[in-house]
Amino acid sequence: LNPITMQNHKFDIVPAKKSKTVAVIGGGVGGIEVARIATLRGHKVTIYEKTDKLGGVFIAAAQPSFKEKDRMLIEWYRRQIAKLPIEVKFNTEVNDLSKIRADVIVVATGAKPKKLNIKGFDKTVEAIEYLNEVKPVGERVAIIGGGLTGCEIAYDLLLKGKKAFIVEYQDDIMKIDNLCMANYSYLRDYFDYANMPIYLNSSVSEIKDGSVVIKNKDGSTKEVEVDSVISAIGYTPAPLTDKHVKVVGDALSVGNLRTVVWRAWEVAEKI
Repeated sequence: LNPITMQNHKFDIVPAKKSKTVAVIGGGVGGIEVARIATLRGHKVTIYEKTDKLGGVFIAAAQPSFKEKDRMLIEWYRRQIAKLPIEVKFNTEVNDLSKIRADVIVVATGAKPKKLNIKGFDKTVEAIEYLNEVKPVGERVAIIGGGLTGCEIAYDLLLKGKKAFIVEYQDDIMKIDNLCMANYSYLRDYFDYANMPIYLNSSVSEIKDGSVVIKNKDGSTKEVEVDSVISAIGYTPAPLTDKHVKVVGDALSVGNLRTVVWRAWEVAEKI
């Protein structure tokens, strides 16, 4: 997460030639990193955050019991922002960039969950809703999506003693670039150990009260009883755009923590 490490001075923090006022729209990790590095370079930064706390979607990602290091990282970020001369305007949602007075505007407004056009999709619990414990789930849980988020949710459910299974459209789970091999291997081994069903090359064609209909790529279907369905099918960038702004984080491209942090540094060092 530290772009300075082993990068041959590519990301050294160099004082800005001219101090500018910088407005950062969004207080997730991308916004926080831009604000932090820009301030260390000598700029005057204000963060506009629509909620009452910093951390963005990473707060939900850090909720499972095995994410203690992620929770430590969030607290570290909050301490760093508090130590620096950065103004943070909480409970302030920005919908019109023309009202922001700053030399540079950085948009870090995150992403929105994708939706499936299938019957009964409104019955699903979105991944962040589950992680933030906004909506409870039952004992038998179907997870649509076998990316890292879906797999970590499955692992969390199994640790809680619930019965879970994954439905993944591709031919394998966690088909993600730059994924830590240790995490990948451990999750796979644990799913095998727990005998958790994984339906590959499959999709959920309908969600009913008490069951889901799973469709294989060959057209065959199978109905499985469930108490709850969690949607973990990914996110779509949701930037508050304007041709004169810089965009970071998931608002630019949905990625992982490393890609978000490195993009933030690249932007902050060009201001």
